[in-house]
This record gives sequence, C-alpha cells and structure tokens, in this order.
Amino acid sequence: MRKGLAVTAAVCLLPVTLFGCSSGGKDGSSSPASATGEQTTGKTNDTGKSKEPEKVYIYASGAMSNASKLSKPEDYELVRKTIIEKSGIEIVPIIPPKGQEAEKLNLLLASNEPLDIFMGDTINYRTNGAIQPVGELLDKYGANVKKLWPQEWGDSWKALTDKDGKIWGVPSVPGLAMKAAFVRSDWMNELKLQLPTTFDEYEAVLKALKERDPAGNGQTIPMITNLVGLNLGLAAGFMGVGYGPFVDTDGKVKPPVMHPGYKQFIEKMADWYKKGYIYKESFALNTERIRELVKQNRVGTAVVHDTIVLAVQHELQKNVPAAEYKVAGELKGPLGSVMTMTDASSTGWVVSKKSQNPEAAMRLLDWINADIENFFLLYAGIKDRNWKYVDEKNRVIENLNQDYVGEFLVGDTFAYTVQYAMSDPAAKPEFDYLGQYSGDTTRSKKTAVSNVTFKFDQKEIADKLPNRADLERMIDEEIVKFIMGARPMDGYDKFLQELNGAGLAKWIDVYTEQYNKFK
Repeated sequence: MRKGLAVTAAVCLLPVTLFGCSSGGKDGSSSPASATGEQTTGKTNDTGKSKEPEKVYIYASGAMSNASKLSKPEDYELVRKTIIEKSGIEIVPIIPPKGQEAEKLNLLLASNEPLDIFMGDTINYRTNGAIQPVGELLDKYGANVKKLWPQEWGDSWKALTDKDGKIWGVPSVPGLAMKAAFVRSDWMNELKLQLPTTFDEYEAVLKALKERDPAGNGQTIPMITNLVGLNLGLAAGFMGVGYGPFVDTDGKVKPPVMHPGYKQFIEKMADWYKKGYIYKESFALNTERIRELVKQNRVGTAVVHDTIVLAVQHELQKNVPAAEYKVAGELKGPLGSVMTMTDASSTGWVVSKKSQNPEAAMRLLDWINADIENFFLLYAGIKDRNWKYVDEKNRVIENLNQDYVGEFLVGDTFAYTVQYAMSDPAAKPEFDYLGQYSGDTTRSKKTAVSNVTFKFDQKEIADKLPNRADLERMIDEEIVKFIMGARPMDGYDKFLQELNGAGLAKWIDVYTEQYNKFK
C-alpha cells in the first residue's frame, strides 16, 4: 500500500502518520454535525428537493506525487460518492503535474481558480497573504482536530501560531526522533547479551561483536553510522539537551559543537573508532551502500535514520530468517536520553485566503479527524474493495489493489500514523518504530531553543550569514577528522578558535539576536 506516502504523508505523509486517539464511531458519526448541531450530511433541503453537497477544493500534491497512475474511473467515482455520503462534502482534488507541484501551487494561488485546503509553511504563506487564520474555525468546527492531536505534541500548535495568538494551520507532523541505535537482537541472543542501556554496556556489545564475529570470517561490522546519525541518535546523552543550538551561560546562542558535553561525546566516538568498533568507511558511505551491508548480514548495530535499516530488514530475513533489528530505546548517556527530536514545524494544513467556504474546509478536516476509517477512505479507498483489515483490533490493514491511488487524500496526520500498521512485512518494522519511538517525548530530547526556532526569520539569517553553509560544512568535516583520528582531540579548543576566524562569532550574534527577538 503506497508505503512511502503513508510513512511520510502519515509520518509524515512523509514516512507516515501516527499518534493519538480516535473519537467517534467507525461510521464517522462523530462528525462536525454531531459536535455542532449543524446538518452536514442531509440529502434534502427544507423544500424537500435534493441538496447539493458543499464543495471543498484541495491541492492533491501529497499522495499524487507518489502515484504512478490515476485511479480507475469506477473506483474514483465510488470513493467520491462515499465521501459525500459520509461527510456531506464533495472533495474536488486539484492534481498538479508531477515534479512541478510547487510551481503549480504558486500559479494557483495567484489565479482566480478555487482552492480551499493545501499543505504549506504557515509563516511564508501568511506573510504573503495567501492563507487565513483558522483559530475561530477550530473553535466552532474543529473539536475532533483538537482532540486527536496529543497534548505532548503541543509545540506543533505553537509553531502554527503567531505572536498575536492567531492560529494559521492544522498540524500534520510533530517533532520526531528519526535517528536511533538499532541492534541485531538475534545476535544479542547468540552472544547472551542484552540491549544496551548505558554507553558502557553499548561498548561491551561492540567489543563482543568485534571479537566474536557472529557474521563469520571477520565480516562483522560492530557499528555503522554517519555524522548525522551520531549527532541526532546519540549526542544528547552527553549534552543534556537535544543536539542543536544551545543557550550558553553567557546568554548567547551557540552551535552544538561548542557544547562541553559534545566534545566529550566526540572523544568517546573517537575512542570507539580507534578500537575498530565504528566501521572505518562509515563517513564515506551513502544510504544505499549502508543498506547493502545490512542485507549482506554484516551489521551488528547501526546509528542512522530509521528507514536505512528497517526498510531492508525483510530482504535480510530472506537469507537469515531470525535476523531482526531492535531499537536500544532505553539507552542513556551520562546526561540521560540519547535521541534528539527535530524542532516543531511551521508547516501544516492551511486554508486559502480566497477560500469561498472556509467553514466547510474545517468541517472536512474535522470529519477526517473524527475516525480513522474516514482517513482510510481518503487514503486507501473503499473497505473490502481496495483495502481490508488483517487485524481489525490492532488496525493492521492490507492493500487489495491499486485501483484507487489517493486523489482525495487531505488532512493526513501523524496522529493517525501511529494508530495503524500495514500487513506487508517490509513495512511493519518502520511502522513499529514510528509508533513506539519517533514521537515519544519521554525517550528523546528537544533542542535547547526548540520552542522558538520555528519563529526565526530564515531570510534575515541567510542575508546576514551568507557563508553559513560553508561554516557548517567546515564544522562537519573537522568533527569527522576528530572521530577518525586525523586530528587529535587535544586540538579541539584550537579548532573552535579556527571557527571564529571562519565567521563563528557572527553566527553567534545573528542567532542570539533571533533568539532574543522571539523567545
């Protein structure tokens, strides 16, 4: 079932979807009509004549960007009519040319063509006057939207709210922890070891993998990783906060490379690299090469983006049926949890400024949030025709065909992504990770300035720091040298001084200015 969408569009649709509790019955009866007393599903008006459904125009750039074809006409029409029957609203999808989604949206917003709902960055679009605030609409028609989104992801609402308290969109994806330590649990059983919970235990696991070589013939890779994986998957355990800019004792915002705990973390990684625990070619590998090594039954632990390992686990299992990667979810460093959550996003579902019926647009979003089967209808099509339950209790579903490809999908939300799974064994590991770890705020840390970064004026930053990319690239390159031993750790302070000459002081001034402006 279009796994890429569900896990990104839902994971974000992007790797898709996932959290929260559904309210209402399976027939979607807990709709805006029942919540507000307004009739949204009636088929006749007060004269007894047939009542035309309200139309809501959506920009269908999510599902359709992953679709290789359009739905069969009969399935498209059946889904369209079923949505009208259940919601009282007719969804009219605007399908952009593949590869030109952004250009088409800009043209659409500048034209007189109708548009009600699309996915976009609220800061950019409200600045350009392209969208309207939705706070009052949420209060009147969005009870299910509010109820479905978990309280622990409250930063998502903050990121969609301006300084005057106006809400400009509905969140789709919260801050997520997508990098973690994945460990071959079958090898742990073979070596009579447990999933590590401390760095000392992790090092003992790496030592055992190297010395006892479960892959055989010296082929075992104790750890494979990359710099992004180390930073977002482990560094927080030494920093006490998520990897990212932090506020130092002098009140200035500084890059994570200047955090004293980060230096200690790099010292540990350099020690592991020297001992042969970290694969020597790790920092020169691309995603596909890492996946090849996983499929070759060589990787004991991997600290990378979840999909790099989990998306190919089923291929590994074709040759090694017992092979399985589990998350070292309880792993902690000297200062606690090791995983970093991304900052809240200012992107969400927005209502166009030129919408002719914003009330219907919000009622549609609320109906989608009222019951997961409403989402399944838009995403997967007709139950028992296009999809079916394999395990209804646990909401495990199976795609029956590709006769419907998702033209009507709108309002997808990570709050649902964590509530279901695909029966496809290739997709299950990723869905399990998304549901158990990616949005879990108890196992991961936010960055020190996560509550304000979504307010930063990125254009102003770019204008004042034209060499920002060069500076950040220099930092990454030198950190890799420290880990690989090309630069000794006793030269770390000298390295920080070199950064000053490359523009670090200006970076600190600009980011501190942004922080003080918006904190």
